[in-house]
Amino acid sequence: MTAPFYVKAGISSAEYNKRNEQQTKKSIDKQPAGLNFYEQRWQSKPRGAVHVEHGDYSFTVPHVLSTMGTEDTLYLDRGIYQFSIRSGLSADEFIDHDEARIEMMALLQSIVATGWHPHTELYKPRLLGKNSFYYRLEDSSLYTPDPMYTPTLEEWMALDTDSDWTFYIEDVFLTVNFRRRLNHKGNNELGVYLLTFTLTTRDEKARKPFSGNDREQWLSLWVENTKVRKIRRYKKEVELIKRGYHINTDYVDPIIHPDDPVEPDSEEALALLKYINENNK
Repeated sequence: MTAPFYVKAGISSAEYNKRNEQQTKKSIDKQPAGLNFYEQRWQSKPRGAVHVEHGDYSFTVPHVLSTMGTEDTLYLDRGIYQFSIRSGLSADEFIDHDEARIEMMALLQSIVATGWHPHTELYKPRLLGKNSFYYRLEDSSLYTPDPMYTPTLEEWMALDTDSDWTFYIEDVFLTVNFRRRLNHKGNNELGVYLLTFTLTTRDEKARKPFSGNDREQWLSLWVENTKVRKIRRYKKEVELIKRGYHINTDYVDPIIHPDDPVEPDSEEALALLKYINENNK
């Protein structure tokens, strides 16, 4: 039996090829723009299995259709800084929606049990449980709800057909996305669920808020950018408190920059924090 395909955020191309030397469907697409794409596909059953390596926080993804890793030829020392793993939710193409709900939430909660932390972007409100799920449904299609909250079937079906949950551990970030296609031959109880696991190194994640030449200057721009993003967070949290939401003030942002945790210290920021601390119920 072939060993699972091996991926690790930040792995060198040499180690990637050595780890997967027995895999016969690997390819590399070298783009003129300076990016190398390392691909592996499983076009027929049995689908693949991918081992995501990160020490004690490793896990395996079954039912895999393909993987793709991205490397920048200008910065080969950064290794393959991002991997995308596409898979089915189950061995069968079609799955009952309630079974999909149970399987998906069990998957997300198993990632947390492995030690990964749920992640909330710096500019987004810190919510837990049902609050986070309802905010996702009512206010923000880009919000990642609490993976420890298991929605009802009605809530599950109210989710958009494209939804994310995000995690982090040490120097790696993980996004788990599902896409749902409804109505199999008129049977609304069955659907197709496709998952994408995206692994990104911490430094690449840090560059994402910036564009152009600023991407390589992120270390010097991080502190002021973070202050701006956190003020956006606190403004939204004040608004949500007024609407009856509870803010999870115990949430801890990941350490990305040497100066983290960064907090805004303007009068506006201090007033927002004062309101949150005094009115959060």
